[in-house]
Amino acid sequence: MESVVAEAKPFKSLQELYENVENLKSWPQIEELRECTDYVYDGLYVDNLQTQLAKVDRDKRPKTLLCHDMKGAYLADRFIDGTDSYESYLFYHWSVIDTFVYFSHHFITIPPLGWINAAHKHGVKVLGTVITERQGIWDQILESKETARKFAEALIYVTKFYKFEGWLLNVENEIKIEQINNLIYFMEFLTEHIHIEIKDSEIIWYDSVTNAGKLNWQNELNDSNINFFIPCDGIYLNYNWNKSKLENSCSLAKSRNRNIQDIYVGLDVWGRGCPSGGGFNSASALQQIRQQELSVAIFAPGWTHEFFGPKTFYELENIFWAQLYPHLYIHVPIYESETFKTSFCHGSGSSYYNCGEIQMDIRVVDGKMIFEQKPFYNLSMQKPQISVPIPHLKFTHLPQLPTPKPEDKEKEKSNTPIEYVYETTKNIIRILGNVANIENKLPIQNLNYFEFHNQLSYEGGGCLKLITNDPRSYHRLFLIYVELQQDIQATIIYKEMESVLENGAQSEPMLILGNDAGLKSILPYRSENLRSLWRKCVYLTNMKTVNEIGVSFARKCTCYLGEIILEAKPRNRLDRWDSTDCVNRITDYGVY
Repeated sequence: MESVVAEAKPFKSLQELYENVENLKSWPQIEELRECTDYVYDGLYVDNLQTQLAKVDRDKRPKTLLCHDMKGAYLADRFIDGTDSYESYLFYHWSVIDTFVYFSHHFITIPPLGWINAAHKHGVKVLGTVITERQGIWDQILESKETARKFAEALIYVTKFYKFEGWLLNVENEIKIEQINNLIYFMEFLTEHIHIEIKDSEIIWYDSVTNAGKLNWQNELNDSNINFFIPCDGIYLNYNWNKSKLENSCSLAKSRNRNIQDIYVGLDVWGRGCPSGGGFNSASALQQIRQQELSVAIFAPGWTHEFFGPKTFYELENIFWAQLYPHLYIHVPIYESETFKTSFCHGSGSSYYNCGEIQMDIRVVDGKMIFEQKPFYNLSMQKPQISVPIPHLKFTHLPQLPTPKPEDKEKEKSNTPIEYVYETTKNIIRILGNVANIENKLPIQNLNYFEFHNQLSYEGGGCLKLITNDPRSYHRLFLIYVELQQDIQATIIYKEMESVLENGAQSEPMLILGNDAGLKSILPYRSENLRSLWRKCVYLTNMKTVNEIGVSFARKCTCYLGEIILEAKPRNRLDRWDSTDCVNRITDYGVY
């Protein structure tokens, strides 16, 4: 008997929803939404030389919504227990995202388990999508207030059952004028009652239908769509906006005593009429949005994978997001009386590692045992990701894009694609159509940087490769809030492969921990060898609260970080130690 493969699936019709809502299939453990602090950090400053970062009020800063759209959705990510499709798209820049929307063109899109778990681990809300693109469904839903309530209650039940936070409502068909009042009633009822049932829930309306029921994207908040903004938590504006439309949106929201941060301005990474054309120029559109202090809805950032393919995904993904970070805000997950532990795993890998060793699948062929590496893709296995952008990927040169003209459209069809060249401190990126050629420059002198390394791991898949060229500076990795009831003990598991002192000595990492009192550099208390040339260092501190985690080295080297753990020091520990021997306050470190 074949085993049933558990999958996340959408509801494709109203009838299917109502027939199954009372008999939903349970999933394995769903992560609870991790709480975050009421302050954030400005992404403009996290990768420069400032050792003390200013905390800013989260409620007074615009938000960032990410709307995931990838080839119709429900691909390898739909499998509850994962697959071996390790080159599938994933996301790991969670520190700058407030809300994640899983989008498809099915009627009711339920976010798969892996996306819920990965987002929740990082304190990011998750929304499903309700979308209609043809007439008929809303006629049934809006027949009366009773039918509107029935649909809202079913949506709330599904949301609560699968432990995500709400819905993006995307009505892309006309609504009969006589049903508009019932549509507004539906939104009022849904928003009010989902807030009662689910903490931190959200209902977002997409700018498509007008107050008169016409399908007419406004690209701004105005008198034609204000009635749908008022009852819910936010409006997601269409992508063809300009500066005056953004200014109009702000003015109208303020006149109705609504927070302008509840306006999410659409930014289509594929371009499609969005200012600056999307792609690697998306930061220009984001900058315009932030100049009005508005929130942003970034649509289809999976462009880096879908358009260019998996081969260059990690390089292009990191380059793309490095341009956005200066206009984003880093939220801070809370670990209160709780261990913080990460192996940097993204939730996929060409091999699965356990304690530094590759795990093999065993099968028998013609009586012989065959050992094979075990690739995996399972977003539920993603570990806490770094909070800051990969250093030195901010563009130092951008090509001057031609201003499109109507008469050029026919020429574009026949002309050879234009090569666009972008440059960072580290790379030269040549883009020709959907082919990206990434060239590394000469080794960066006197600059520290790090990157994800997917050919080695201690636990799961991948690790963090740290390149130290300037021992006076450290690698900032996590902005976090860890608070324990007793002194913190930390562990770093690492491997040094490319740079060893002439006498063969190891370059043991120094742990950098920060809080409101400043940064501290902590030397290892104890170290030991592990399997496969990995080493373990243990650090003892007199700190109970940590806001930042980093690593530094006393000399130039290349090191692979396999795991970082912060936990409470065991109370029955018999080791005697003097914290002043291990801890030295930093006075002149730079940050990279």
